[in-house]
Amino acid sequence: MDPFEVGSHSLDVLAQELRALGRARLLNIIAAYGLNSGGPDLQPFTDAQLITLIVVGVEARLLRH
Repeated sequence: MDPFEVGSHSLDVLAQELRALGRARLLNIIAAYGLNSGGPDLQPFTDAQLITLIVVGVEARLLRH
């Protein structure tokens, strides 16, 4: 899933789709799209926190472009 493609249409739908994914896939999305470059260790984060990180990161990038 490309979070930027989904998020450009609806951040709510993005969050909903992310909730259906497993933890490993959430971590893969964060890594693949550089949503935590140089940030904190994500292992202690809950799935809900990972989803928030993705949605906020996508929103921030979309607002810059």
